[in-house]
Amino acid sequence: MYGKTSIDELLPMLKTRFSHLELSKVNDHSVYVMNFHGDFPFHEHTKDELYLVLEGEVRLRFHNQPDVILKKNECLTVPAYTSHSSGSEKGALVLMVKPQGMFAGSVEEEP
Repeated sequence: MYGKTSIDELLPMLKTRFSHLELSKVNDHSVYVMNFHGDFPFHEHTKDELYLVLEGEVRLRFHNQPDVILKKNECLTVPAYTSHSSGSEKGALVLMVKPQGMFAGSVEEEP
């Protein structure tokens, strides 16, 4: 059975900073839409993750490397075990592709 998902229909549900919703699954990966606003703390993952900016602008920070700014329709893959921090001063809508299970529960807001 084929089904479709609309990002526009999901947007009203992305109310808190760094909230996310799963759009679809592709093999062993999940595709998420995520609301970036503010700064998320430095962290790392055991698998690669892809960021694709749909709206707004995202800053990715890395230790001992220059920051990377992603604008609308730009993407970047963060390799596994790379310590990084992401954020958006004015807010951004980001499509993320991650192996299933990387979001173990909800992403909580920073204080």
